[in-house]
Amino acid sequence: MKTILFGAASALLLAATAFASPAGQVFEVTETHAEYTVAFDAEGGYLIETGEGAATGSWTLEEGVLCLTAADTGQTRCAPWSDLDVGQSDITTDWAEDGSAITITRIE
Repeated sequence: MKTILFGAASALLLAATAFASPAGQVFEVTETHAEYTVAFDAEGGYLIETGEGAATGSWTLEEGVLCLTAADTGQTRCAPWSDLDVGQSDITTDWAEDGSAITITRIE
């Protein structure tokens, strides 16, 4: 479960050159075997909510690279950040543990 939740947060790190902050944004993430939401707050925290529970962590954005640190493990992953408009989706395989496609949709 922890791997799925941290992988979920990492799935939001889409390759692009946009530097917009994710603060106040919420995303729905759909993987092969899981669906969840990830919300970013203005204080640098994130919350992942699944049907099985929740996980938290912190985020930073520097020079277009978003880094996520899981609160429970301290593990950090970083990648270029791409801002999406509300209702816009992207598909990536970069962050799935098994290389499968993940659909990310900004819902707020």
